[in-house]
Amino acid sequence: VRLLRAGAFAGDPVGRALRVRLLGWGLGLGVPLTVVTAVAGPDWLLMDRYVVAPLVAVGLIGLVGRLLDRTNGTGPVVTGVSALGRMAMTGYVAQNVLLMFVCYGFGLGLAERMADTGRWWVLVLWAVVSLVLVVSSLLWLRGFRQGPLEALQKKVLSRAR
Repeated sequence: VRLLRAGAFAGDPVGRALRVRLLGWGLGLGVPLTVVTAVAGPDWLLMDRYVVAPLVAVGLIGLVGRLLDRTNGTGPVVTGVSALGRMAMTGYVAQNVLLMFVCYGFGLGLAERMADTGRWWVLVLWAVVSLVLVVSSLLWLRGFRQGPLEALQKKVLSRAR
């Protein structure tokens, strides 16, 4: 909210300057700190998760913003990611449900079955789930204005007034 209020998502020079700063601080400091905490071992897990990861997230916000600044805002990737952004809460919940059924023992149990194969499969799984979420969002938004959880939230909040 503070980034939005500060104008970080605006298409003006102030927004572009803020995105450059977010990118520089977030990735310039966050990525090296991620390497340090990974090498330091499990004792640094809390630092990695609760300090470094949010810093990297800020850098990724800046990176995405800068990439969008350099495009004309169209194309399949921008359209797909924008659709998923309009359904962010639904996408987040769907991601977690999908991965529960794929990774845990009550589903496919992929985490246990792939445990000794290295980490490559996690990247493949991430790419597949991301593609499923983007395509699902595009298809859903052809028939509806917003995602199902966003519609539910709007309905609940409208009755709270």
